[in-house]
Amino acid sequence: MFTRGTIPRAFHILRGMQTSRTWSAIALAAVAAALVSWRADAQDAAARATGAAAPAARAAAAPATPDTAHFGERVPKLGIGDALPPIAPKARLRVGVVDFPPWSVPPSADVPYWSGLASLVWRQSAQALEIDYEVKVYDIDGLIDAVARGEVDVAATGVPILPENLVRFTFTPPFDQSGISIATRVHDQLTVANVLRRLASKEASRWFLGILVFLLAFSMLFWLAERRRNPPIEGSAARGLGESAWWGIVTLTTVGYGDRVPVTKTGKFIAAAWMTLGFLLMTVTGAVVTAILTVDRLRPLVSGPAELARVRVGVVHGSMGERYAESVRLDPRRFGTFEEAMDALAAEELEAVVGSTTSLLFLAERVGERRLTVLPHPLQRDFIGLAVRFGLDPAIEKRLELEVVKAARSPEYRSMRAVMMGDADAVVDGGTGR
Repeated sequence: MFTRGTIPRAFHILRGMQTSRTWSAIALAAVAAALVSWRADAQDAAARATGAAAPAARAAAAPATPDTAHFGERVPKLGIGDALPPIAPKARLRVGVVDFPPWSVPPSADVPYWSGLASLVWRQSAQALEIDYEVKVYDIDGLIDAVARGEVDVAATGVPILPENLVRFTFTPPFDQSGISIATRVHDQLTVANVLRRLASKEASRWFLGILVFLLAFSMLFWLAERRRNPPIEGSAARGLGESAWWGIVTLTTVGYGDRVPVTKTGKFIAAAWMTLGFLLMTVTGAVVTAILTVDRLRPLVSGPAELARVRVGVVHGSMGERYAESVRLDPRRFGTFEEAMDALAAEELEAVVGSTTSLLFLAERVGERRLTVLPHPLQRDFIGLAVRFGLDPAIEKRLELEVVKAARSPEYRSMRAVMMGDADAVVDGGTGR
């Protein structure tokens, strides 16, 4: 490495040399390279000195900062909804309703205002947000179109959250669930034809056959034991077997005429065994027949969707039940409300009604004495929310979503749902439906 003293010595040597121009040029180039190397070494040394002093200088110049916060520290405490934008004062909305129990029930003499599960959710939400509103009444199909066109701001009824609805308007979070089910009647009469048909079923026939087999077996054993010492049993085999069979029937039915009795020890043992076994057979068979006839009386007219094509089916115009019936190519009878459809079913004008699971369960509970039932397995399951038009004030929409969730979890909602669905003693968890 070149030092500061190297350069004067190089010039001194060059002045004393007697060389040609070529050697002079070479020497000058070497001197220039030495100068460049020396300058680079000087800059590197200065940079190292500056870098060593920089951290201390930065630490001295930096302002004082608080300690690093851990997760959750120094975060302002917010109540539920405090982070949402405020609603403009005196907001007024247009609310659409429809006769659609149990979600929305029209006013009556006992309840002079719109009631029902969805109505309760909306009423609690509007009170919490201090929103004023006007009510507009539609049918089911008309209300859906009104929300899609923006004629109403909110549909205060149970609207299923489906893809075809989501492209027309938005929804609050779901506050319940429903679906599509089949309501039908049960057999309320035991005619002679129905009784004979059920007695000829496999369940009953097996027990009747079992009684006959044991009757013949014990009659044969009784004849073998008594044929030589019992006068009524003596004689030809045909006569003896016939008399023994008569004894077996009288003993089985516990009539006990006493015209045929055992006289031998073996015969008495056989008679005791037959009386015990016969009593058990008659008791069990009677219970089986009773159960078969009871089940037949409670058996629904329609047991599944495959049977809808051969019966008279009713739907509500504009409902999901109508869409389902059309999708499976049924030709249903259309009604304006679910009450009208269920009344026609109870009056035996229909064999089935296809529609909202929750609505059918609610109405079947109201007319339970007329033997209406809802099949246990829904055709489809859906979540239920309040429909909201596109373009509603975002502040109102966000706060409404919060209030709907709170209302659905309230004790008032759970209590109303249990009462309306005929399950007042049940504990409903979080507003979820059956």
